[in-house]
Amino acid sequence: MVKKVQRSGKGGNIMERQTNMFYQILSIFTSFFLLNLMWLIVCLPIITIFPATSALFGTVRRWTKDGFDVGILRVFIQQFKENFKKSFIIGIFWLAAFVILYMDVYIVLQNEFIGRGIVIALVLLLVLLFAFTTVYVFFVLVNYELTIIHTLKNALFLAISHLNYTVIFIGMILIGLIITYYFTFFLLIFGSVLAFSMYNIFHSRIQLKLEQVN
Repeated sequence: MVKKVQRSGKGGNIMERQTNMFYQILSIFTSFFLLNLMWLIVCLPIITIFPATSALFGTVRRWTKDGFDVGILRVFIQQFKENFKKSFIIGIFWLAAFVILYMDVYIVLQNEFIGRGIVIALVLLLVLLFAFTTVYVFFVLVNYELTIIHTLKNALFLAISHLNYTVIFIGMILIGLIITYYFTFFLLIFGSVLAFSMYNIFHSRIQLKLEQVN
């Protein structure tokens, strides 16, 4: 009888651990889903995409520091308010730069002229620098109190000085977009999972090393 009770106890412990693990996974998934939902809703007006994304990265930054138990809605709103002005202005700059680069690419590709190859190369270089800066701007926004110009300068500097991780980040974004295209349900957690993964790499591989050097 004693042996049977012991076996039952072991089995009960295993089931309890499995149940706890299931609820932990469900809780984490719910956190990602809710954060992603808030991000998508706030992005709907279009002009709030940059403030919403800065709030997204600010929230996953808190997750990295304090775990998933932080109040998602409270932290998201707090981060949205704190970085709204700066991220909104950067978003306007970004839109203007995007339109200018798009027009440059269109004009260069539609016309034949002397030195066209050199101009195409220069425009493509500007497009790459623009993309690199965009990848890092949110890391800088949520971590450092800087002016808008210094935020953009530091984002570009980090992108160029850590080119290997810049390529990884862009690859992660492209892979995420491809997965979402073929598996639409991934859209439910796409933004939050991607932001969390990218921020963890930035924090552990770049930010901590920079802090140690300084």
